[in-house]
Amino acid sequence: MGGWEGFRQCPGCGFDLATGDGERSCSWGDCPYLPEALDVYCPNCRFNFFTMEGNAQCGRPGVCEHSAEPRSHVENLRLWLQANARA
Repeated sequence: MGGWEGFRQCPGCGFDLATGDGERSCSWGDCPYLPEALDVYCPNCRFNFFTMEGNAQCGRPGVCEHSAEPRSHVENLRLWLQANARA
């Protein structure tokens, strides 16, 4: 396990790390402080491997050359979301 377990979003941030929706408390598109081990998006086309949604440029998001690393982060994000569930 890495340092992602202690990651906390900025105060007032409503950005949903799993879906990419919600109000941000900053002007960044994606969270600039997000640990790499929680990033579930394809670095090439931004396909979301947590929700399996998006427009995969390659047309085969589960097996493309960019999928291995973000897919390996899905379980980390799932555990982080469970541990940091907002009431």
